Amino acid sequence: MKLLQMRYFQTVCRYGSITKAAEELFVSQPTISFCLKELEDEFGVKLFHRRHNRLQLTMEGQFFLDKINYILQSVDTLATQMKDMGNNHNHVKIAVPAMISTFLFPPMFNAYSTLYPNVELEMLETGSLQARKLVDANSVDLGITILDNAVTDSYNLLPLVSTELVFCVSKNHPLANCKRISFKELAKEHIILFKADSYQNIVIKRAFSEVGVDPDILLNSSQLYTIKKFLSYGNAGAFLYRQVAEMDSELVCIALDQPIYQDIVLIWSKSGSLYSDSANFIQFAKQFHYQ
Repeated sequence: MKLLQMRYFQTVCRYGSITKAAEELFVSQPTISFCLKELEDEFGVKLFHRRHNRLQLTMEGQFFLDKINYILQSVDTLATQMKDMGNNHNHVKIAVPAMISTFLFPPMFNAYSTLYPNVELEMLETGSLQARKLVDANSVDLGITILDNAVTDSYNLLPLVSTELVFCVSKNHPLANCKRISFKELAKEHIILFKADSYQNIVIKRAFSEVGVDPDILLNSSQLYTIKKFLSYGNAGAFLYRQVAEMDSELVCIALDQPIYQDIVLIWSKSGSLYSDSANFIQFAKQFHYQ
């Protein structure tokens, strides 16, 4: 029994006619008739009754049709998946939060591209929480996010680097000479936060809530350039990763009285397929060390 024979049989069943099946398949009627006879001889059963120039399935024929419908659907699905893999060859799509894309991803991108110049790395800049949703939906191959219990339970993960949230202001801000500050002391300060799909947003609002402070949110933005521009006016502060803040000589980092440390991890689905290029990137990331 061959796949071609099954497809011929399925098409004949669809039309109830060898003539129409031959037209659909662009083959001769004798070719289809011969294939059907081969199947009947192989199994020792009749697959069709011939009545009034129409073909009607026997009980054995109906049983065979039910089985090959499932087989051919599986074959077609497999073919589609393999073509998708071919289309994704030499391409890895990664969801990366905005702040992480500033300090961690560029050196990773550069190091990987040097080793594997033929593989295209596509970065989709988004919030940490949205990065997880994109991995869930198979819209990206990999994601970078902040480690918490939800990540540990739901994804395969690879630790990349640890970081610390600090309160950042410009050099002309009244708090610029402050070395350490508490969330309670920030009660009357204008605060700039990342958008709601940022994990930092949740962590910072929770910290304010724990000390009974309703923060004065001046702006929510996912654009680091925009946040820094507002900070330059000297009347607001923002929570940034220390590595990001220290890259800008115009910013002052103020440590939090109750430090917030976070681990950044690479994640991928526990249930979905992993393309070879994505698996290769994971192996690379295991050896990568951020300086």
